[in-house]
Amino acid sequence: MPGAARVLLYHTAPGAAGELGAVLRRRGLEPVPVAVNGTGAGATAALNEGDVAVVLVEPAALERWQATLPTLFKELAAANVASVVRGVGDDLPCGDGQWVEWLSPDVTLEELAGRVSELARYAPLVGRMQRELDHLYHLGGQINRYFTDIDQEMRLASRLQRDLLPREFPDVPPLRFAVLYRAASWVSGDLYDVFRIDEQHVGLFVSDAMGHGVAAGLLTMFLRQALVPKRTSGQAYTIVPPARVLDALHACLVRQELPHSQFITGVYGVVNTARREIRLARAGHPYPIHIAADGAIREIRTRGSLLGLPDVVAEFEEATLALATGDKLVFYTDGLEQTVLTPAAQGSGAVVFTDQFRTWARLSAAELIEALGDHLDHEHGSLHPVDDMTVLVLEVL
Repeated sequence: MPGAARVLLYHTAPGAAGELGAVLRRRGLEPVPVAVNGTGAGATAALNEGDVAVVLVEPAALERWQATLPTLFKELAAANVASVVRGVGDDLPCGDGQWVEWLSPDVTLEELAGRVSELARYAPLVGRMQRELDHLYHLGGQINRYFTDIDQEMRLASRLQRDLLPREFPDVPPLRFAVLYRAASWVSGDLYDVFRIDEQHVGLFVSDAMGHGVAAGLLTMFLRQALVPKRTSGQAYTIVPPARVLDALHACLVRQELPHSQFITGVYGVVNTARREIRLARAGHPYPIHIAADGAIREIRTRGSLLGLPDVVAEFEEATLALATGDKLVFYTDGLEQTVLTPAAQGSGAVVFTDQFRTWARLSAAELIEALGDHLDHEHGSLHPVDDMTVLVLEVL
């Protein structure tokens, strides 16, 4: 009977199986009798031959069936074969019960055959759906392993990037530094560094690569290596002025021919600890903020083009600022502009600092960073920031 649905008939009495088989054949189904003894032998041998299973439990053989049925049901469920059980209650363990329909002993053979016919109609569809589910489950496992590998690689990249950041700040009296650094994802597009140039000069650098994530993070690693604070000739060296440092960095980035018009903003400064002054230049970066000892707050405004854009004429203007005891300088990336400046001041000529920033300005560098971090922790969406955030504070003791 080519093309007919095959029905497995599990039985201990050939007579009942023969009668049901005749009824099934009249309905266009192909019965496949499977004899089962008390030990369960033969119960699972024919699983791959059937679309639907019927289990005929004879009352006289119930004791033997009780030892066989649990194993049989588990095998049928594992093979995704829908089953109809006639002649016993649903109190026997059967594995995944969604594949089993229980019928009482007084159900007629015609009614039983009708139930089986309906199951046989949908069995191919259910089988295809199950195969698709199995495929999706397998695919889901592959995707899960893939994302697990990606997660591990991103964690490693994050650790490597953080290892490139200063583990501690140089001890250069009368200066003290504090920092807040928060990545929006595993890898950040922000970079900061504070380093000795010689006994009297300290360099500091804060930058922000466009976007965040892996591409921006790779750019930050390149930036730190490309930054040249001094040039050596024999036993002598020359400290490179901040504007020239940024100009050389820009030229280096242009030579890399960055894709998709990627660019970087940054600010670089050199502090002369003996003279207590800082020379700095910026490249399209938020203006550094000077907090005087008397509480006055102002931006240090200089012209500066973006880094890495080949069609932009590089222009980096320097500013020199004398530092007094109690002064602070705040360098930050654009992920914190809304925290520092009021919405009316952003992108306009007016400079209006937020009330909270004015309050923090009276604190020490470490206390300012702590207060800022606490504020960010309580903001909506703090667990999933939309941008990287970095604040570096220089304080004169």
